[in-house]
Amino acid sequence: MEDNAKGSRKLLVGVGLCLAVIAGWFLFNGLPGGSSLSQTELVALKNRGLASAENIPNKLKNDGTESMKLFTQLVKETPDAMLGVRNLAVAGVLAVDKQYAKREEAPQKYALTLKLTREALTALREQDPDSGVVDMLDAKLSVTLEDEDAAARYFRRAYELNPEDTIALMELFVLLRNGQGDERAQVIRQAAAKNPGNLIVLEQIVRLQAESKDIAIVATLKNAISVLGPYSELLAQQKIDLAAELPEFIAAVESEDSAVWNKVKIRMIQVFNVVKQDFGYHTDMVQLQRHPLEYLIQEFPEDYFAGEADGIAQTPAIAVEFESSPAGDGLAGLTDVLDAIVCDFDLDRQLDLVVLQTGKLSVFQRDANSESWSITHQVDVDSGLQHVLAVDFDRDATTTTPESYSVSDFDFLLYGQAGLQVVENVLPKEEEQRSLIVSEAAFAEAELSDVKTVSVTDIENDGDLDVVLIGSAGLQLWKNHENWLFTDVTLTALSEAQWAGDGQVLVAADFNRSLQSDLLVSGGVFENIRHGRLQFNEAAGDLFPAAVLTALVVFDVDNNGTADIVSATNEGVNITCTGNSPGGKTWKRNSIQLDVTSVVGLVPVDFDNDGWRDLLVWSADSFQLFRNVKGTGFKLESSQLPISAGVSSVDVDDVDDDGDLDLLVVEGGKVSLLSNEGGNANNWIKVRLCAEPDPMFKVQRCNVHGVGARVDLRSAQGFQSQQGDGRVVHFGIGNTTGAEAVRVLWTNGIPQNLLAPESRLTFTEKQELLKGSCPYLYTWTGEKYEFFTDLLWAAPIGLQFGEGITAPTRDWEYLLIPGDRLVAVDGQYRMQVTEELWEAAYFDQIALIAVDHPIDTVVYSNEKVGPPAISQYQVHSFDRKALRPAVSVMGSNGEDVSAIVSSRDGHFTRLFDERHKQGLVDEYFMEFELGDLSDAGSVQLVMTGWMFPTDTSINIALSQNQKLQGPRPPYMSMIRKGDDESERWEEVVPNIGFPGGKTKTIVVDVPVEQFQEDNYRLRISTSMELYWDEILVAVDAQMDAPVLQAATLHSADLHYRGFSARLPRQHNGPERYVYGEVTTDMIWPPMAGKFTRFGDATELLAAEDHQLVVLASGDEMTVVFDELPPVRSGWKRDFLIHSVGWDKDADLNTLTGHRVEPLPFTGMNEYPPLDPAHPESRGYQDYLQRYQTREMELSDFWELKFDSR
Repeated sequence: MEDNAKGSRKLLVGVGLCLAVIAGWFLFNGLPGGSSLSQTELVALKNRGLASAENIPNKLKNDGTESMKLFTQLVKETPDAMLGVRNLAVAGVLAVDKQYAKREEAPQKYALTLKLTREALTALREQDPDSGVVDMLDAKLSVTLEDEDAAARYFRRAYELNPEDTIALMELFVLLRNGQGDERAQVIRQAAAKNPGNLIVLEQIVRLQAESKDIAIVATLKNAISVLGPYSELLAQQKIDLAAELPEFIAAVESEDSAVWNKVKIRMIQVFNVVKQDFGYHTDMVQLQRHPLEYLIQEFPEDYFAGEADGIAQTPAIAVEFESSPAGDGLAGLTDVLDAIVCDFDLDRQLDLVVLQTGKLSVFQRDANSESWSITHQVDVDSGLQHVLAVDFDRDATTTTPESYSVSDFDFLLYGQAGLQVVENVLPKEEEQRSLIVSEAAFAEAELSDVKTVSVTDIENDGDLDVVLIGSAGLQLWKNHENWLFTDVTLTALSEAQWAGDGQVLVAADFNRSLQSDLLVSGGVFENIRHGRLQFNEAAGDLFPAAVLTALVVFDVDNNGTADIVSATNEGVNITCTGNSPGGKTWKRNSIQLDVTSVVGLVPVDFDNDGWRDLLVWSADSFQLFRNVKGTGFKLESSQLPISAGVSSVDVDDVDDDGDLDLLVVEGGKVSLLSNEGGNANNWIKVRLCAEPDPMFKVQRCNVHGVGARVDLRSAQGFQSQQGDGRVVHFGIGNTTGAEAVRVLWTNGIPQNLLAPESRLTFTEKQELLKGSCPYLYTWTGEKYEFFTDLLWAAPIGLQFGEGITAPTRDWEYLLIPGDRLVAVDGQYRMQVTEELWEAAYFDQIALIAVDHPIDTVVYSNEKVGPPAISQYQVHSFDRKALRPAVSVMGSNGEDVSAIVSSRDGHFTRLFDERHKQGLVDEYFMEFELGDLSDAGSVQLVMTGWMFPTDTSINIALSQNQKLQGPRPPYMSMIRKGDDESERWEEVVPNIGFPGGKTKTIVVDVPVEQFQEDNYRLRISTSMELYWDEILVAVDAQMDAPVLQAATLHSADLHYRGFSARLPRQHNGPERYVYGEVTTDMIWPPMAGKFTRFGDATELLAAEDHQLVVLASGDEMTVVFDELPPVRSGWKRDFLIHSVGWDKDADLNTLTGHRVEPLPFTGMNEYPPLDPAHPESRGYQDYLQRYQTREMELSDFWELKFDSR
């Protein structure tokens, strides 16, 4: 319901009595004083209340009290305005929900909050009895209070009052769906009639109909074929083929086969056991509920302050004009121009212009002396193409930047009536002259026509750019397999494409802060549900006008960090400002209308660098610039533009590099460069994105220029956020002289912060961090904690080797800690287990085992990752004197590395010159000359090294690349002689295993009996990115087993710590960390779900019992064991740390990587676990309720705030 007009401001008696109680309490407890605030003060008070309320769910320390105080003050000042009354009620409902779980810790505060919330709801019911809003809020409160009957009663009443809005029915469905009885069945059927495309609704209705043998199941199963289409590949991995099975079920029902009902029920239970683990199921659940924040009223009515001076001070506008290029410029004589864009064609950091005319694509560059534009490159293209985009498809890193980063050039994607065509920007090696070449490979077999619009984005987050388009066949998704190979995956990845209808607008943007590209079209949103699949969100249609869209852009209008929707129809321009819970539901906060008709184009541009992105709007007969008034509205700025009509396209960039944004305009078949004169009176910061730091050591986790990356800035002006589109990201910052921080959130989820950048500069940010590895172990070494290694490396869950191929996991490990790396202090062995990357760690048990052995022996544990046959638990005890270096070790690159691997000194081999992707290099080998082994009974190689891994997203990209295979683990070969005495190498051990993650030691058995003719050479070959510090040969070295004894676990305490300072890699070694230098700022995007609460966790680690300690990013667990009696004389003590657990990378292609659940358990057959053996005992449920209660802070990360703890 809209807020009421100001009127006479007479307070209703009932409302007044309720609010007097609330106001009285808050006045006694510190309510701001004053009774006659100005309009400016009222708006500021409203804004503070909204900001505080919106942070109640997202900020752990915000319990709702502050926002209730603020809105109570607002009600006191504006008693007849709906805004204050309703917002106070919303804040109260949120406050009760926040305080409920810990109500026993502060019972008086909670009781008072509940009482005041009920009073506020009573006041709202007096003022607004018939909209249903108060019933929805009362229902929400009842759900929190676990009063299901009351909640159901309120939801029913809300639906009766407002049957056009089905959300009350859906909320009632969510409440009752797992219950029993006739009411549940009735509500499920009602929900299915209103929302048949929702997964949760479908799950319930099909089961209900199967159990009741309802013939209506035929229609439900037909609908299920379409609704479950996006999950066909996921289900196929479990050997479920719904396209074949469901028609058989339908036929059986129609033929009155009585046996089919139970078969349908069982099969659909199996189907949803698979589907409910998926991100798409989560998004569908979110759509069934309306967050209380959605009921907040954002603004006073337009006429609320009628007749009063507005009193709102605006930042003085600076004078800005746009000037056309001189008539004699090389652009002036162009005709028949169809499209034009700004692009740094040759990567010299001077912007160039790319112009498309009928049948011709030209590059214009500006002469440094005359500043005139002239053609430098040109190529003939298909005459049926009308539009051009600059995009790097081939990642041909030919140029090194001044910062020594590697960067690739832009190619050009042309589209229009004739379909698609790609023009390659080619710079041959050893040459300086570029050329334009029409690609014969890209889209060579694509039968496309009448392509209206194209968006380029990384749908799968696998590092390459995919193509989404709307053409004669409707909405299509073309997946990039690299090497110029694109395939149409619409049927599997975009199976609901028909929802796009006949629209002609398309934008790729992260609509809901899920860190993935969604697709916005006329009438709705295709939400990215991970793993390269999109699902239509019908509910999001409420954010769009009902009419067909003629133009669409998405950007942050009000600088609150969410994607706002600016759309045009023939009737006008609609701006929908949104709010959302990161990764969850997006809702309308407020809307703005512009009275401009027949609009065909929209472009955001901060023309005056004030930090608020303005809007260019054009139609056939108008070209207008609207100033963004701090997110509250747009004001027409009519005098700045020298062109008034006939515009067909506009591109925006700082062409003359003077700090303000210029316009490249195509109008009437001509192209004009409009130079911004005056915008640089305000300050700016530019960010250039580069995802490849080294041309020889490619990472390829992200597209090079950061298309789709999120770039955030916080300054004294406030917060800003933009989405990277491949060009330099330009922020206006008004008259402030710098920023607190800039953050790049790359498309693979890795964040990167630049602190305190100055204004009027361009910064180049490269991607650096490793986002996932494993939890770290620091040990007390006598004076301080020092980094030792990483844990759980053999236990990844959700990791994919390729599409649908999950990595094996081993949930236990035994890692050796030398005695000098774990020194007792005050009768205890102390260590720190930290989680410092973008992942969750799950520990079921941690034990410490002393390994006592004679001082002249050396012990090793079997720390290798590999098949079970070679990675079983084992402790090796070798005679120290029987260990020696190999006679020689030669690399496949001809390098003699004998000296490097002869001792453990922190100097590592690197036997490859470049890599294809992180973790993958061309196959290489080490060739060993082992010396005379004619009398040897047993031989082992003791190999100490580390490995740089691929990740799930890289593995997905590799599985799609026909020219590359995934990394091959190390294998062993020996010399064989042919009949002609020629030598060849024969594989004798197909997989010797490898050290997982940071530096570890593996022991490799050498099949000495397979050496031939006294030739004791062998090779170890691999294409993994492995680095070796020491490799020793153990000949008949095995000694008696050491003495093992377990230390008693004394305590384990879980708490937040933060992130250790990283030391640069040295001598090809892994990254190292300084425990004593730590930042507490949130670095990584928060994972959803519930982690273990802070505090004592000792009992959770004592035994392997499925009760886990679950660490989030930034967590630390201090683990302490009691000291053991001293070691006997002549002996030495080392240790084994034994852990049982798992690690889940939050990589966007990790299965269920978006949240901490489902929790793993020992003995599970797969992950996500579908096995019914999942522990569901009463004790396990008690553990969940007692320990698994902590959710991660959201606001500090998404709002780029620091030092919050």
